[in-house]
Amino acid sequence: MVFQILDDKERCFGIYRNGEFIYDRIPHDVTGTWSWHPNLADTVVSFGDIYTGGKSIDEVCPEHLKTRYEKREQKIKSFINAAVNSKIKIDDHCLFDIVPEQHLRHFCEVKNQICEWVFDNYERPDNHDFIVDLKNMAAEISRRPILIDQERLLKHSHKDMKAKALRNFLGGENKPILYDVWGSRTGRLATKTGSFPIMNLKKELADVVVPKNNIFVVFDLNGAEIRTLLSLSTGTHPREDVHEYNIKNVYRGIGTREKAKKRFFAWLYNPNAEDYLTERHYNKTKVLKEFYRDGVVHTPFGRKIPTDDFHSLNYLLQSTSSDNCMMQCVKINKFLKHTNSFVHSVIHDSLTIDLDLKDRHLLPQIQEIFEDTRLGWFKSSVQVGHNLKDLLEVSWS
Repeated sequence: MVFQILDDKERCFGIYRNGEFIYDRIPHDVTGTWSWHPNLADTVVSFGDIYTGGKSIDEVCPEHLKTRYEKREQKIKSFINAAVNSKIKIDDHCLFDIVPEQHLRHFCEVKNQICEWVFDNYERPDNHDFIVDLKNMAAEISRRPILIDQERLLKHSHKDMKAKALRNFLGGENKPILYDVWGSRTGRLATKTGSFPIMNLKKELADVVVPKNNIFVVFDLNGAEIRTLLSLSTGTHPREDVHEYNIKNVYRGIGTREKAKKRFFAWLYNPNAEDYLTERHYNKTKVLKEFYRDGVVHTPFGRKIPTDDFHSLNYLLQSTSSDNCMMQCVKINKFLKHTNSFVHSVIHDSLTIDLDLKDRHLLPQIQEIFEDTRLGWFKSSVQVGHNLKDLLEVSWS
């Protein structure tokens, strides 16, 4: 039984199913809809946008329904525009309070037919349930505005233009991180317009971000993309820092950690690069032969990414490494569900916990979850601090 959510806003609960509108519950017999919604967090259904890899309903609408869909969509937009012209604040109202029921019914009915067509013509992706969990986590993060030390930000803004721009953007408020699970080609999390800019926050300004509980704990996977390459080619990787390992075992003790890191990545992401010492230990060709064919990268996590030869390895490792990390972040988010601590943010291969010190006994277990990935054990570092800049590395092993 396919159904539609009537409004994206969490407080505007309502669905359309089989000719009727329901405002007080989600029936047990529903099976699928177009996209995830916070009110569906505990409901097991299929989502059309995940089936299509994040495409919009407009993009996948079949030809025989396109004219009808566009007509009904335009009608909905006309009611919204009329409300705006009448000085009604759309964000303060639910869609079903603005659009007459008969027009909402027509629109939902054609959306149901598009969904049915998608479910009949697309395969259910292997990563469907993981994407659902990822959207759940992103929604939970978005409900907690990032706490800012406004006085410190003000001091920064006197001499730093980016700090001044951030202060103007925030306007004295604490804004949330709004993650977009479809915001990048490889599946790496991006942020939506209006989000707190956690992804590109200057390191020098990170001290303005402070915890709501007692302290930040930051877990970071060591050399995640290098370990991903090793996992996909040999299935094993070192217990120590991967760059230190490369100095000792690949580059024969030559150079510093930074030089070894620079040399490795110059070889890794340039298809034409040759490096005899690196190629004795790492096999790009084997990995690409298994996961890249006919212009499409097929990741171990079920993603299919169209690309060219030049970008194929980059996309494979970036996507696989990101999903491998995010899968552990999702597990930790669930693990912390009944505690005061919570997932504050995730950036590429790192996870930040806003920790209540009453939960500090859980930290070794959280690190164990973080490191015990689908691709094998991945070494991580742990840092703690009272803001996101001034962090001290710690260990309990």
